[in-house]
Amino acid sequence: MKTWTLTTTEVVGLSLVLAGHIVFAFLYQWLIPLGYGPDEPRHYGYIQHLILYKALPRLGDPSHPYYCHIDPRPPHAIGIHPPLYYVLLSPVYGLLAGRRIDHPNAAQTLFEPLPPSRSHFVQRVLRTCSLLMALGTLLFVARLALAFSCDFWWLLGVVGFVAWLPHFLLLSAVMNNDAVTILLGHLFLWLLVRQVLSPDASLSDAVRVGTIFGLLGLAKASALSWLPLLLAVTWLIARQVNPVQRFKVIVIALLTPALLCGWWYVRFYALYGRIMPIVKWTENPELLLHSPMELFSADAGRLTGRFLTGVVRSLWGQVDWFLLKPEHIAAWRQKFRTPKEAAYPFTELLWWLLLLLTLAAFVGWLIRTGQWWRERKWTPLHTAGAFLVAAFGLLLLALWHYTLFTHPGGYEGGRYLLPSIGAFAFLFWQGLFGLVPSRFRSALVLAVLTILLALNVGCVVNLSEFLNPLYASVK
Repeated sequence: MKTWTLTTTEVVGLSLVLAGHIVFAFLYQWLIPLGYGPDEPRHYGYIQHLILYKALPRLGDPSHPYYCHIDPRPPHAIGIHPPLYYVLLSPVYGLLAGRRIDHPNAAQTLFEPLPPSRSHFVQRVLRTCSLLMALGTLLFVARLALAFSCDFWWLLGVVGFVAWLPHFLLLSAVMNNDAVTILLGHLFLWLLVRQVLSPDASLSDAVRVGTIFGLLGLAKASALSWLPLLLAVTWLIARQVNPVQRFKVIVIALLTPALLCGWWYVRFYALYGRIMPIVKWTENPELLLHSPMELFSADAGRLTGRFLTGVVRSLWGQVDWFLLKPEHIAAWRQKFRTPKEAAYPFTELLWWLLLLLTLAAFVGWLIRTGQWWRERKWTPLHTAGAFLVAAFGLLLLALWHYTLFTHPGGYEGGRYLLPSIGAFAFLFWQGLFGLVPSRFRSALVLAVLTILLALNVGCVVNLSEFLNPLYASVK
């Protein structure tokens, strides 16, 4: 692994990126009304549930469209998720709110209601915990980048891309279990890359890898799609130790996560008879496949195209933050009787620029692949990069399967890919750097960061001038 000492100018550059992330995260936290983050009331309910009932939530009627995924008792915790994020934040709630409930139906319970003024303070503190997790993520994104190169513009590009991505900033601003999943995901990827590039291995490496993967599985079920990565890094560690320790490495690396998170999946199966937490959506059967054999049908191609279109939009941010949909236009006209576009023409243009840059990165990868093919020299850096590609690809494949077979709403679920957003940034910049001479890299990095900065400014305008007046009843 490489070591590097930053110059004063480089420290200032990285500090500006981090400061920008913090400023926008707090700005989004202020702009997004409490309870309007993705599934935020249910995440908040889970945190409360652990304090109020001192037990994990249970799911309601499986045939009910609402209670099939949540506990029917106030505060209606979203019981389909593993508990790590909520266990980490419940002591914060207990310290600030005690055993008081923060829910509109508090009168239906035996708990004392939390006063509104205290509620606002508690929710702001819990939201800020997501920002702290995001800053930890950026630390491991930086370490991932430095594993491949000590070039400052490479580091600034990778860290800045993640830090100023609107979707990552959204998750820094609201309560969500994605925040801890993304943090642990990048810690796991860094450990994996470090293992690939390290000449030595020991039993402690197996313990670290197994522990972090176990915590990932205890944070979000979708993280289990990285099981092939765990098997691969276990094989790498076992190959590097002596034959006497090889069996111990395999047992420790695989048994540790099984013990850490396996109990929750066993419990879930015992209670509900399934491993997959989310039940199949039944409202729009035409948007789902119903058996693996249908993968060879025309519907599979149509639905895959729908999925890819949605991912291309939603990877960058909450889609309605920067793209004006026809239903938004109709809703605005119905409510206010006047047309309005806010900053949407500007943000849509910026999104198209980012898409063009992504296509350029793909071309850059084709050029790099051709250059490598002529030499056909495989190094540990190639292996490390291949693992990052696999990390992003596995999450993309898992989201595709979920969207086609379980819930069609996953087609705009770009946030489910963010545990590997550092890997996507690696792909993005490696591709672009394969296109331009090194002397132009600084200008390219500054241009992309400027686009992301402008996109965030446009999203702020769209939130404050269009989405909040249209949909949000500010609390």
